[in-house]
Amino acid sequence: MYIQEVEALKHKCDDKKKTLSEASRKAICDEFDKRFIYESTSFDNGDFSYEDVCFLLEDHSRMFPDKSEHMRKAIINNYHAIQMVHKLVREQVGLDETILKDLHQKLVEGILYGGAYRTRDLFILGAKHVPPTYLKIYQKMDEFFVKLNDPELQGLKKSAYAHLQLLKIYPFMDANGRLARLILNYQLEFDGYLPVSITKGHRDEYFRTIDEYKINKDIQPFMEFLAKCEVERIQEFLERE
Repeated sequence: MYIQEVEALKHKCDDKKKTLSEASRKAICDEFDKRFIYESTSFDNGDFSYEDVCFLLEDHSRMFPDKSEHMRKAIINNYHAIQMVHKLVREQVGLDETILKDLHQKLVEGILYGGAYRTRDLFILGAKHVPPTYLKIYQKMDEFFVKLNDPELQGLKKSAYAHLQLLKIYPFMDANGRLARLILNYQLEFDGYLPVSITKGHRDEYFRTIDEYKINKDIQPFMEFLAKCEVERIQEFLERE
């Protein structure tokens, strides 16, 4: 249901974009980026409030002695990674392995060594799916990019695949979730959709539909979930003055 609604709303969204000034578009983008950074990083740590994130993004030198320095860096890094995504989309540069590794490096800068695939196996506590052994990462990532470049993979399905398959492979030692959410929006923006953010109220459904893909190889539940998020985002955008 939502998937068909997205395509109808997307045309209205495109028309509205044409009426907005560059300053208005930037203001809306900046506002969304703050929310996305807060909601994406809070998956890993609830230490920083939305107001804390806004203060930090206004002044990257701001310190929070009572909060995690690791998370403070992760928030700043996420900001720089998002700016890189916006720039690449404006230049119509499609996602490839070098960009993926560069984005990961930005996300973990000053925290750990980034941009290199993991060299040991991972077991995610409480997860129903075990990521593939590190010995298969290069093969899995080669297959990932071949599939991503298949001309038959288009629209929301392409964005959904990019996000889900990265989470299934879990190619890096850390920040895979943040990277996958960033890549989801990279692909959405690249294909003319609006980026989305996973609110706390949507997380149970988010994780459930991810598991459907990881365990049962069923992409449809996540596509419907993504379409619902996209509809909500476009409707919010259309209501803006």
